Amino acid sequence: MKKILNAIFLLTWIVSFNACSKLDLGPEDFYASGNFWKTAAQVDGAMIGMHSQLRGNQFTFFTLGELRGGHMKDGTGATGTSSLNSVQVIRQDIRESAPGISNWAGLYGAVFQVNLFIYQVENATYLSDTDKKYYLGQAYGIRAFYYFHLFRTYGRVPLATEPKVMISTPTSAADAYLARSATEKETLDFIKSDIDRSVANFNEDHTVKFQKAQWSLAATQMLKAEVYLWSAKVKTDGADPANTAADLTTARAAVEDALAQCSKQNNFADVFKYANKGNNEIIFALRYQVGEATNAFNQFIYAQTDPMASFVTAGGLPLTSDQAGASAADPLKVAGGGTIIRYEYKYELFAKYDTAADARARSSFFDFYKAPVAGNKFVNLRKFLGTMDGTNRSFADDYPIYRWADAMLILAEIKNKQGQDPSAEINAVRQRGYGANAAPVYTNGSFEQNELVIFEERGKELTAEGTRWYDLRRMQSANGDPLAFRKDLPLTGVLDKTTEAHKLLWPIDRSTMAQDPTIEQNPGYPGT
Repeated sequence: MKKILNAIFLLTWIVSFNACSKLDLGPEDFYASGNFWKTAAQVDGAMIGMHSQLRGNQFTFFTLGELRGGHMKDGTGATGTSSLNSVQVIRQDIRESAPGISNWAGLYGAVFQVNLFIYQVENATYLSDTDKKYYLGQAYGIRAFYYFHLFRTYGRVPLATEPKVMISTPTSAADAYLARSATEKETLDFIKSDIDRSVANFNEDHTVKFQKAQWSLAATQMLKAEVYLWSAKVKTDGADPANTAADLTTARAAVEDALAQCSKQNNFADVFKYANKGNNEIIFALRYQVGEATNAFNQFIYAQTDPMASFVTAGGLPLTSDQAGASAADPLKVAGGGTIIRYEYKYELFAKYDTAADARARSSFFDFYKAPVAGNKFVNLRKFLGTMDGTNRSFADDYPIYRWADAMLILAEIKNKQGQDPSAEINAVRQRGYGANAAPVYTNGSFEQNELVIFEERGKELTAEGTRWYDLRRMQSANGDPLAFRKDLPLTGVLDKTTEAHKLLWPIDRSTMAQDPTIEQNPGYPGT
């Protein structure tokens, strides 16, 4: 992976940028001439800029963590104007020549900006020790978050840790490359070390900023729980299986600390409401505001121009519009609608809910039907619908990265792997989803029974929150295989263990390998 040898200093920290076509190791910093990194206000602006980059990668996180989950449509959409995107990824049709994502998912541009931030702040003499440590706690946590996405996607990845162009200049072509880590364990150990640095710098300071829209110690603890749970359950090249118990203990302590900083919303739908940003359930979320930035979920909603008049509700009645601002041509009350539908969930996912009693069903989806109903059942995503801006809908709901229900179900999964009863956490999340209705009570079963129930509960609770593919990779059958191989279970297994096991990792695109001869392909893909 090639470092740039000429400085490209065009980006301010306040605005996100588009990643270059290759992995460039030079940080893009407009102020590199020396008039930046002089005051605490500038560092604060740089931190806001890093969070802007996080927000700019929202759909990348969704792509990596959700699209391959087996619960999205890959064919004709509900309406005549649907045009579904990312079909090859949804179908698991990924290969060296058509990888679905490229250039390390475009995440290294953001990593390099974090590297620059860490370098400058660690050397800053104008910051108080308390402020410096809080900034570094955020920065190391954010860098570990990016690398954990890269690790779960590619396994071994290049570990760029400093803004090398600033402090050293390559003297040969060989110096301009950065090879992948030798083992997956090396990558995972690096992520763990960044998490340790983050926790140490926060020094038990649980202060949250901007309504939980900036990284915090609780966010690092959630990431730590995820990382160590992954380390305990997923076979990692070079790892010692004897560390499983210790990893689970570490993961549990971290998630319990995060849970101490949050609590549930009594109404599931209230977690996501535009007017309820930074609520007590949220641990960390990507912030969107009307007039500032919108998320990508307009791609999941039909357009107002779609031919919806012939559709009916579940009760067989014509759809009617009763939301303020909605037009007669807007039968599902979206009141502003989206664009052409690009991504659509399978009706079978909606059917897994107790649609009569579980409020999560219709808080997460619109369901609608067309005669003959038996073969024409559809859902549109309702979660992240946003808010009305005049007569138009603005898709400006926050995108949760970590929240109470996720933490509870991670704790349930840890307890299950420890051989303990996870039913209390499962039932707490389930009952909140049912609200005033009585939820079926789950009682402790075998490891696999518990694991499958936790997986189903995560599917109902965390739809569209970018976790499902990672869940399929991490969560296990009784024999230790990932649930991604369980093709006997509907909407669960997505890969054939005999012929497609290599697809647990994504392929590296040919362009990236061509630009750096030290980069080799993941096993199973060369020549495809």
